[in-house]
Amino acid sequence: VQLRSYCAYVAIAMLQAGYAAWICKTFAPYAVGSGLGEVKVIMSGFVIKRFLGGWTLLIKCLGLVLAVGSGLSIGKEGPFIHVCVCVANVACRLFSKYSTNEGKKRELLSSAAAAGVAVAFGAPIGGVLFSLEEVSIYYPAKAMWRSLFCSVVAAMTLQRLNPLSGTGKLVLFEVTYHHKWKLFEMGPFLLIGAMGGLVGALLNRGILRMAKLRKTTFLRRFPVTEVVLCSCLTSLVCYTVVYLRGSYMRLLSALFSECKNSSQDIFQELCNSENGRDILAFLILSAVILSLLTVVTFGNQAPGGIFVPALCIGALLGRAVGFSMQLLENEIGDVGMFKPCVSAEHCITPGIYAIVGAAAVLGGVTRMTVCLVVIMFEVTGGLEYVLPVMVGVMMSKWVGDAFGRDSVYTALIRLKGYPYLDNKREHHFKERASDVMSYRDLQVLTTAGNTVESLEAKLSQSTYQGFPVVTSLEEPLVVGYVATTTLQRVMQKCRENPRVGGSTRCYFSAVDRAGDRYIDLSAWLDKSPIQIRETTPLDKAIEMFRALGLRYLLVTRGGQLIGILKKKDILEHIEAYRKGMHRRDDEGLI
Repeated sequence: VQLRSYCAYVAIAMLQAGYAAWICKTFAPYAVGSGLGEVKVIMSGFVIKRFLGGWTLLIKCLGLVLAVGSGLSIGKEGPFIHVCVCVANVACRLFSKYSTNEGKKRELLSSAAAAGVAVAFGAPIGGVLFSLEEVSIYYPAKAMWRSLFCSVVAAMTLQRLNPLSGTGKLVLFEVTYHHKWKLFEMGPFLLIGAMGGLVGALLNRGILRMAKLRKTTFLRRFPVTEVVLCSCLTSLVCYTVVYLRGSYMRLLSALFSECKNSSQDIFQELCNSENGRDILAFLILSAVILSLLTVVTFGNQAPGGIFVPALCIGALLGRAVGFSMQLLENEIGDVGMFKPCVSAEHCITPGIYAIVGAAAVLGGVTRMTVCLVVIMFEVTGGLEYVLPVMVGVMMSKWVGDAFGRDSVYTALIRLKGYPYLDNKREHHFKERASDVMSYRDLQVLTTAGNTVESLEAKLSQSTYQGFPVVTSLEEPLVVGYVATTTLQRVMQKCRENPRVGGSTRCYFSAVDRAGDRYIDLSAWLDKSPIQIRETTPLDKAIEMFRALGLRYLLVTRGGQLIGILKKKDILEHIEAYRKGMHRRDDEGLI
């Protein structure tokens, strides 16, 4: 009977995971993974078509339920943010105020990201800070108020539906420890933070290496098969490990709980100090197994995030450190550093160590700081344990940055080739904008001298997203900028008009030409494109790209166009500089 249950468990898990991967691959390729990295790219000004569409939203919701239910080493919290941003993007289409204004749309999307965290963790304040710290590149004061409003409404709705617990509270893992932490425990908390940063850096490297294997090996041809095999491996291993067999939320609840208040029968042995060494080894082994499963699972064809697996890994390691401290106190007594424990019946509370460890590993993976501390406070309700969590997160950040400053999302963004400027990075370049901008193949349009046929030929031969419009090729004074998609749409409408032919002249300036049949394109022209002088420092140009979510900057000399500085140019320059291949030009060279 036990073998039959084992086989049924593995078969059902493989079926659910395989079906989740298949529907994503077939109907919505952008529904895979966490989606949080792509959301950050979109918030920086880049457009990924269909990533926030209604079909992606539908498949993501269905696939996420199946993937998480299959027991894969993934979480639903990161994808919740993607789902909420999809809802906001679909809603934007109903209001011209947002559908026609990319800046206002991004403000709404940042508010939706905050609501996603509020729904995922029951942490409305943490959601606002997450949107400010992790998602948004430009965050005006009004966006914070709107994010707070969205988070509060999301949290109120969550509490009304009450899917988290039967207590009517919004706290996921409410902790009520009977013993406060002591000052001498700050040393173990620092140790846990350092361990979290190291483990987070190792997880990031493993996940990045696995992602490269998916791109360069035979795995890219069999994404659904990979998910099925991962599900089979996960089920076979986790079914035999008591701690990993059930829900990850149940595991976290048991690891965070105090022994005298623990209601988790399966995890009662966590409080049994008689088999201390065996339990300690089992906690560490479970953390290692879950880490390996997370590395091979995160980023595959199934929808899923890394928040909860990272929390579980950290909680297991933190509980192991706390349990070892408890065993050490029982062994040597209340002497030395344990002298403050003389008057206490139980001095060490391993649950506090588990909370610090969970925050430290998640911080090491995502490099979150302030918002992570607030989220941990909101999910546990333990205000008096904020200081240990802060210490652990800071140490995790420092240690993780020593092995690489990129979070797992930033590393995967760079691997996928998205044009993203990390707002947490500081760059100090001596170059000017003219040293990095694109010189060659500068495609421009003039205000006059164009026909429908010539514009169509220009559109068919070019792969650019738009064209600067200048007065003439001899004296290219900037008049404006026209997007390729806009010009294509106008040309298509012109061809539908029987009175318009291929030789019909087109002008980008509103000038009365009596007796001459022509097309006035000035209404579709952006007459105020952002321009910089050629002497503008590159550091200042980078800040403009970050703050305004720009895709390009027009570089001028005396008002005349001499080049275009694209985000791709800056990213290539930063990458070359980072790898040590950049060759500095002589100062003063234009």
